[in-house]
Amino acid sequence: MSTYEESDLLFDFPDDWIVRKYDDTVAYQSLSGHGLKGVDFLALTPDGKLWLMEVKNYRPRISTRTGKEHFAKRRSPRELANHVARKFDDTCRLIRIVDASLRRRWWSRIRLWYLEKRAKDRPESNYWFWSEAHRRVDDPQKIVLVLWMETPEIRADYDEAVRRAIEEQLAPTTELMVLEKDRAGEVPFRVRDAWLGWDTP
Repeated sequence: MSTYEESDLLFDFPDDWIVRKYDDTVAYQSLSGHGLKGVDFLALTPDGKLWLMEVKNYRPRISTRTGKEHFAKRRSPRELANHVARKFDDTCRLIRIVDASLRRRWWSRIRLWYLEKRAKDRPESNYWFWSEAHRRVDDPQKIVLVLWMETPEIRADYDEAVRRAIEEQLAPTTELMVLEKDRAGEVPFRVRDAWLGWDTP
């Protein structure tokens, strides 16, 4: 498994998933400041899907970085949905921009052609990752959008209201999940509290 931390949560992904934490990519460092916002995780899965995951942790907690108690202000369902839908949309645009940039030079095109033929080199190659993400992003049936939202409930229907508001802005065939630890469903990855280091009941 590969493990990544985001918003004081640990995400354990299967070994056969190829995952990038967007803020850690060269693409983010190159394009930050241009007004585009990316989701927290991009993942290529063996079944040919592209998972785009945004993480929001509204639970009061002790930050693993500062040691201080952290309180996040929660937005209205419509405001949060607009913010998250824009991040999903911007991420799809960023994938297209990065792929186009990589293909601009002839030697990059040759390298991509080579990587497409050699499966064993693929996971380590950022060239191949962005090229494959681009191939999948243009087919809404291959995209899985996940909003992982840890939130103490104010209203019982808050998560559902957010989900409906996001769905209004997506292609009908795009799969959307709004999840948290208490309602993780049947997803192939695991989420834990970083400050505990183990699953909480």
